[in-house]
Amino acid sequence: MAEMMLAAPGAIPPPARGLKAGELNLLDTTAVATASVAPAYSLGTTLFLVVAATGVGLAAPAAILVSFFPVFFIAMAYSYLNRRDPNCGASYSWIARTVNPHIGWFTGWVQLACNVIFCISAPLFAASVGLALLGPGQFGWISSGVATNSALIALAGFALLAFVTWMVARGIRITANAQWVMVTIEYLVILLFSILAFIKVFTSHPAGSTGLAWSWFNPFSLQGFTGLAGGAVLGVFFFWGWDTAANLNEEGSDNRENPGKAGMISMVILLALFLIAATGMQTLLGKGQITNQGANALVYFATRLAPAPISFLMAIAILSSSLATTQTTLLPSSRLSFAMARDGVFPGIFGLIHKSWQTPWVGTIITFLLCSLGILLTTLNANINNTFANMISDIGVLVAIYYGATGIACAWAFRKVLLKSVRNLVLIGILPLIGGVFLFWIGYQVIAQGVGAAIPVLITLGLGVPLTVVAALVNKNGFFTQKTVAYEDVRDVEDVALVGSAQRAEEPARV
Repeated sequence: MAEMMLAAPGAIPPPARGLKAGELNLLDTTAVATASVAPAYSLGTTLFLVVAATGVGLAAPAAILVSFFPVFFIAMAYSYLNRRDPNCGASYSWIARTVNPHIGWFTGWVQLACNVIFCISAPLFAASVGLALLGPGQFGWISSGVATNSALIALAGFALLAFVTWMVARGIRITANAQWVMVTIEYLVILLFSILAFIKVFTSHPAGSTGLAWSWFNPFSLQGFTGLAGGAVLGVFFFWGWDTAANLNEEGSDNRENPGKAGMISMVILLALFLIAATGMQTLLGKGQITNQGANALVYFATRLAPAPISFLMAIAILSSSLATTQTTLLPSSRLSFAMARDGVFPGIFGLIHKSWQTPWVGTIITFLLCSLGILLTTLNANINNTFANMISDIGVLVAIYYGATGIACAWAFRKVLLKSVRNLVLIGILPLIGGVFLFWIGYQVIAQGVGAAIPVLITLGLGVPLTVVAALVNKNGFFTQKTVAYEDVRDVEDVALVGSAQRAEEPARV
């Protein structure tokens, strides 16, 4: 225990032993936020589901657009809330402080559940892509039987998860440097092949290509509530992850401003990339080929555009993206559980900080062990593609819930300043509220349309209720009886950039 310390609930750890402050600048934080969304991984695992969803089809770009706006409104809410309270607990902390501590804990649980579920599926997907790259039709070093062996996929997934866990536990600087490399690879590769697709379709009109239709971008092309909800929940999964920037706010410079900026910048970049890539794939492959190829659609897309070994770049990009997003999902999970332990509402072991690395390394390892168990259990399911599809839909609903709660919390937290200006009313009140309500509606619609498929979501939410009660009963420091606050000073919202330096000079940053 000489190498670590337990952060006492409510206490501010000494700077040398807290999280490593000032380590990330705006570019670093934006890179992590963008990599967290993992475009190559999202396109590989999700686009075929969007295209195949009832009432969506080739209106997949419209589904991406429809889901972008409410999630961007939530990113705005994160930005304003982070300005007032840069806490690595992010959504959990803000909701607990401004709405209700019990609801805050519950949403923290939902986010942790999302992270664990994802860190089970992402390494498995990365392993399957990696083995496929070594198999027939690619490098050809292993047989198809070996490449699709579920036990070997699980073993490879476990190894990848262990490697990523080591990087996250070892330090935020190592993690950020790795993210720069991985995000550069996947973005360049996706853009390269998307541009090649447009050139090929418009110059040679290959068999199976469809050309470009502007109706793909029309939200009214989504057929009814079923198409809207089904496409939007998958679209929410597309954009999930930018909020990692908020969970790293205690480790960055200008921690009141940069996390919010990074989240919104990454959202705009991602929207452009997703629309370009999805449109490029649809123009070349059409609906039938995308749905028939399933999770292999992105790799197949590359093979239609370039011969080996150039086409192998896409598989490498997907593998890189899968590793990057696994890493950046472990990050917020460890910081969130650390914040909850620091508040005395989560097991104290999650508050242990390594003396040299200044990371919540024990909590990171515990999450790794839970995910490893999940990988083992998931492998017992013979149909891995179905497992991926179910997990993605489940995660989308859970993300919609905790994002939605944060949007509504923002409007409520700033209720006393909303009427002081039109800007406040629209940007801090109306838009986050619309985003939050819409995301809750998406979650409800998906659950109502298929309760059987939503059982994991219902179990997760159901478990959260008694766990919240237990946390409240064992807590002794008054966290659950604290009075909530409402932000009253408009300067804290509108002029924080002007007064931020003075505030930080007068009071220590919260760590």
